[in-house]
Amino acid sequence: MSTWNVKPIILALAVSVALSACKSLAPQYEQPQVSVPETFKYDTPKQNAIQAASLGWQDYFADPRLHRLIEIALERNTDLRTAALNAEALRKQYMITRADGLPSVNASGSAARTRTAKDLSSTGNSYTRNSYSIGLGVTSYELDLFGKARSNQDAALENYFNSAASRDSTHLSLVASVAKAYFNERYAEESMALAQRVLKSREQTYRLTQLKHQAGVVSAVDLRQQEALIESAKADYASAVQSKEQASNALAILLNQPIPTDLPKGLTLSKQFKVNKLPAGLSSDVLLNRPDIRAAEHALKQANANIGAARAAFFPSISLTSTIGMGSTELSGLFRGSNRTWTFSPSINIPIFNWGSLQASLDAAKIRQEIQVVNYEAAVQSAFRDVADALVAREQLEQAHAAKQRQSKAYADNLRLVNLRYQHGVSSALDLLDAERSNYSANTTLLASQLSRLENMADLYKALGGGLKRFTDETENKPAEPTTAS
Repeated sequence: MSTWNVKPIILALAVSVALSACKSLAPQYEQPQVSVPETFKYDTPKQNAIQAASLGWQDYFADPRLHRLIEIALERNTDLRTAALNAEALRKQYMITRADGLPSVNASGSAARTRTAKDLSSTGNSYTRNSYSIGLGVTSYELDLFGKARSNQDAALENYFNSAASRDSTHLSLVASVAKAYFNERYAEESMALAQRVLKSREQTYRLTQLKHQAGVVSAVDLRQQEALIESAKADYASAVQSKEQASNALAILLNQPIPTDLPKGLTLSKQFKVNKLPAGLSSDVLLNRPDIRAAEHALKQANANIGAARAAFFPSISLTSTIGMGSTELSGLFRGSNRTWTFSPSINIPIFNWGSLQASLDAAKIRQEIQVVNYEAAVQSAFRDVADALVAREQLEQAHAAKQRQSKAYADNLRLVNLRYQHGVSSALDLLDAERSNYSANTTLLASQLSRLENMADLYKALGGGLKRFTDETENKPAEPTTAS
């Protein structure tokens, strides 16, 4: 048996591989320059302080109950699962696009048996004919002479990176949302406890007022006022219960399941964080750490690649078809050397007149690129506003919280003194009533201030790109370029 002549196939593959390294016609990418300050006002940088993006969420949040809730949300949340599936689908699409740019070698085989009628036969007699064939070939492979395939591959890759960055952005938002929903639940629980303590205290005061009323020391008006305060505390407790249930419902939606009953015991609002003051760092850090900015940049790079594909469409396209094989009328003779077959048929397509569609496609690609430049600038400005707003809010909330703490302590001391005076008949029931109202209002305001501080700390963590890593020493999983082997 003689050796097959595989030169046509080898030649086609060699030429294809050699030309696959052609550069695209996409414009040189340049990162847009956005006017932003180098540093942030109200930032409190510390030497050797860790950046938010490097700080794992379990090393930032202190509550073990919150840790478990975040774990469940990251596993089951529908928005994050959808974002992850979208990224995976685009990864597969990139692999398809990359494979389309490479020669496809296919094997084929056929067998046929045909009968020719007498009237159709050149010999005047009917006959039966057998045919067998096998082959191996490259079919309609387009040479990437002007980088069209390369540009399409680059566009598909950047689209995948964009989707992966969007998934990461959803991840950050979810961590912050779970934390804030949990803080609201804890706030409602502490509000319930406060209302219960106040109710108990007012009931004690009411019993004392009853005795004084029976002794003729205080009037019925004072007694009715104490009753009103008790009912007010009951109403506040009912409102706190409602808030707690609503916060739990919000958490359940984020978890995509009912809140488990076997969670660890939660910490108080004042013990929710291990790190109390995150440094913002330089503006360049935000550019690197914000996944939404990375997503906008990948979208811009994709638009650049699409321009390259649109430019390549103006140039001729060359396709190669090459096959080798064996053919015979007898199965036993199929592999005889004399029955070799081969074809090599290149073709060229030259765009000449297309009514301006190619130019319009190129113009549209350039406009889409300009749109992505604007979107990138908007993403950067939005990110910097998020950080700046969170920092100024932190500064003011801390000052306000410190003032409310001093106020709460002052009202608590005042209530204690007025209560003692009332028990000894020095202060009136009206004085006690005012002191109780002021103290309760101060405690309620202090709780609300604590909640605002905690929400701000979660927002700042997210704004600075924190939340992707569970532990600080954990290696960040960045999307690598997919391969056909994966």
